Amino acid sequence: MGKYCTEVRKLALEITEAITESLGLGPTHITNKMEGGVQVITVHCYPPCPSPHMALGLPPHSDYSVLTIVLQSSPGLEIMDARDDKWKVIPERHGVLQVHVGDHLEVLSNGLYKSVLHRATLNFERTRMSIASLHSLGMDQKMEPAKELVDEQNPKGYKESSFRDFLKFLSSNDIAQGKAFKNTLKIIKT
Repeated sequence: MGKYCTEVRKLALEITEAITESLGLGPTHITNKMEGGVQVITVHCYPPCPSPHMALGLPPHSDYSVLTIVLQSSPGLEIMDARDDKWKVIPERHGVLQVHVGDHLEVLSNGLYKSVLHRATLNFERTRMSIASLHSLGMDQKMEPAKELVDEQNPKGYKESSFRDFLKFLSSNDIAQGKAFKNTLKIIKT
C-alpha cells in the first residue's frame, strides 16, 4: 500500500502539470504546492446489500481536492452527467485508475474545469472495494482562481479557500443533505 501511495502521488503530480499546462499556466504552476501538500487515502468496503436500491454507499458529492485518483474492484461509482442530469455508472475496467477533477481544480481554473459530482452505489451480489487518493495543497494554503484566467470577460468566479476551511465546513454541515462547500466559494455575479 505504501508503494501504491507513492506511485499514485507521482501520477497526480504529472496529471496536474498537464492540466495547468493546458490552461496556459505552465506545467509547474502549482507543482511545489502539490509536492508539499495533502494526500488523503480512503479505502471503502461495500459488502453485498440485499436491497441496493434502498441505500447508498456514499451520497452525491464532489471532492475538495485538486485531483482524486480512484481504483475500484467492481462497478458502483456513478457520476452525474451535466448534459442530461442523469447518473451514469462508471463501467468496469479491471486495474484502471479513474481520475476525478476536484473542487480545488475548478477554483484554480476559474470554472474551466468542473469538479465531478459522484456517488457510490451498492451491489446485491458482491463486495466492492474502492481506494481513493485525494491530492491537494497544504492544509492552510489557499487556492484561488489563477490570475492569468481572470479578466473582464471572465471575472473571478470563486473565493479563495484552504483544505482546513473545508474541514471546518464539513464538521458543521451534512453533505448527505446536499450541502456542498464549493457552493460557498462561488462568487455570485450581478
